[in-house]
Amino acid sequence: MNYEIGKRVRKIRLQKGISQEQFGELIGIKKAAVSKIENGDNSLSRSNLISICKQFNINEEWLLYGKGEMFIPESRENEIRRFFENAMSSDTDLAKIQRKFINTLISLDKEEWIVLDRFMKKYHFNQK
Repeated sequence: MNYEIGKRVRKIRLQKGISQEQFGELIGIKKAAVSKIENGDNSLSRSNLISICKQFNINEEWLLYGKGEMFIPESRENEIRRFFENAMSSDTDLAKIQRKFINTLISLDKEEWIVLDRFMKKYHFNQK
């Protein structure tokens, strides 16, 4: 059972394109612990299960038993909220880049927002 859950943890990590170290940072464990979970050597604690599901929007039934879809559909509002929460609560290199991006957005004046809007329209960015 641990091995099957470990395979699903690895699948989540690879789907997100992050290293074991980055994955561990995001859920509060060390790289070695992630490796042991993925290999089935250690079982997934309840707190780690909750962290993984919350951090990556994972269906708990899928993670535990392989049933249903991997990801829980998320509203755009919750997705944006989670992005900001993750950026502000983590000290990973990715979070630092995200904070820099947020700080840049905060500093835009009205005219710069108009220019950004034109840029997005020109390159057909999906606006949800």
